[in-house]
Amino acid sequence: MNRPPDPSLTPMDQRGPSPWPSPPKRGFFGNLIRFILLIIIGTLLVLPFTPFASKIKKGLKELIAAAQQERTRVVTKEVEKVVEVPTQIIKEVVKEVVKEVPAPPPPLPENYIPRKDVDVSTFYNGITIKTQLLTEQGTYASLERLNPEAYKAEFQLSVKVPKANQSVQELSRINPQLPTLLPDLDAMLPTSKVSGFYHKLYENKTNGIQRDITRLNRILDRHNFFDCETILELTHPVSQRKALLIQSEMDVVADGSDGDRMATLDEYIYMSDYYQPFTSYAWGKKTSTPNPLLSRWEERLKKAEAEYAIKGLSADRNRELKAAIGQLKLEIAEMKSRSSLIAEKDPFIVISLLFRPYAATNKHTPSIGDYAVVIHEGKMYPAICGDYGPSQKMGEASLFIAKAVNPKASPYRRPESDLKVTYLIFPGTAEKPNSPPNLERWHSQCATYLKEIGSSNAEQSLHRWEDPFKKPEPPATPNPLGGTTTTPVATGAVPTGTTAPAGGGAVATPALSPTGTPTPSNTPDNGGTGPGPATPAPTPTDISAPTGPAAQSPTPATPTPPATSVNSSEASKP
Repeated sequence: MNRPPDPSLTPMDQRGPSPWPSPPKRGFFGNLIRFILLIIIGTLLVLPFTPFASKIKKGLKELIAAAQQERTRVVTKEVEKVVEVPTQIIKEVVKEVVKEVPAPPPPLPENYIPRKDVDVSTFYNGITIKTQLLTEQGTYASLERLNPEAYKAEFQLSVKVPKANQSVQELSRINPQLPTLLPDLDAMLPTSKVSGFYHKLYENKTNGIQRDITRLNRILDRHNFFDCETILELTHPVSQRKALLIQSEMDVVADGSDGDRMATLDEYIYMSDYYQPFTSYAWGKKTSTPNPLLSRWEERLKKAEAEYAIKGLSADRNRELKAAIGQLKLEIAEMKSRSSLIAEKDPFIVISLLFRPYAATNKHTPSIGDYAVVIHEGKMYPAICGDYGPSQKMGEASLFIAKAVNPKASPYRRPESDLKVTYLIFPGTAEKPNSPPNLERWHSQCATYLKEIGSSNAEQSLHRWEDPFKKPEPPATPNPLGGTTTTPVATGAVPTGTTAPAGGGAVATPALSPTGTPTPSNTPDNGGTGPGPATPAPTPTDISAPTGPAAQSPTPATPTPPATSVNSSEASKP
């Protein structure tokens, strides 16, 4: 039977004894271990949030990596291999390095020391220069700066003006063939004199040097100062023919242009230094062919005018452009109306501008158009005075003559640098009006003047120029009288002293028959109607008389002085 519960007992006591065994009681060491584990767990939970977390992480990685390396097993297998090593010879090279020790600087001066230094050197132009520096003690710099005498230069250039040659022996020393080519030279020298032009030339040179050295400009070089050996005024005792003898060198001129005869011009000519498209000897154009440089000059004018139209240019630049535009317009007008000699194709010499003012006062003064003969190494070349040159220089010829003297000549290279060239000018022989070059006429006239001063064989010894513009000869045609006849081709140039008919008609010129006898034939001149019929050989009187349309021209031929006139048949010899 059930007992009533004891109210003094708890519900747990009332249930009676537990079927599970009760856990044993922990001792001191168990509680200690438990406490330590709790501390370790707490520490592990807190460590990630402390500064030591990264160090602990790095340490763990190193431990893991070390454990992995210990697991890797390295097996080393030793294999015996025989290697032949070449024996090297080692040389011991001992390099000695010399190290320069800079010298100590000079001692500083304690006071000013006066100086007098002299130095000698040579300029680019061959002038020996001697300089002298003089120093002396002055006053304060602020005061000496205002004193013009405190800092100055004084120049003294010593020049020996050469003496002119005046005897056959002196002239033969430079040009040994001169007495042979001019047999009467010895007869002309006693009455000759050193021309005042010689002294004027060297006066101009010294004045120019004085002017340039005062302004510290580039002065005349040694070569061009001593460029003239002598200038003699000669007069033949019998014929009274006057001649001016100049002994000099030969510089080269490349100027000139003529569209009528040469429609194109080589670039290396007109691009050369100091090139000018004109020469002092010029004549009216004969055809409508433009000057080869006209388009270039018009382009220069257009560019100058376009720049001049820009606003804001300086006054100096506007002044330069205005002057250039005016000069270009004058030159373009000259190109359209006149023709000049061509230095590459025509034989002419250049005379100094110092001659021009004395044409009316000195009978030996050369002028443009006067005939001249150039003598070099036993050869004589006919020419005319075709252009003026600087008043301080002497001895210059066209590129055409220069190449005959020396084939290597060019606008930049002299054919003869020594004073071995003789220029024999016949003053007062210019034929007016000027006309295109006629090489046969020039040859004949120069031969005549040489004969008048004693050169009897001048016709044979004088060089004969080949016409650079000569057209090829036409094929021979059968002659009804027997043999063949070659009809000459017109070159378009009218000989000096011959009047061309209006409208470009034919001009009567003599031709050679097969036997060498002169026979006239009508040669067309720039658009003529063709050669006329052959006629029997006339007498010399008939040859000198004009025939064909030229004889009917009302305009008379230009007269020439009696001493210079030659028979027309002689002037037309091939």
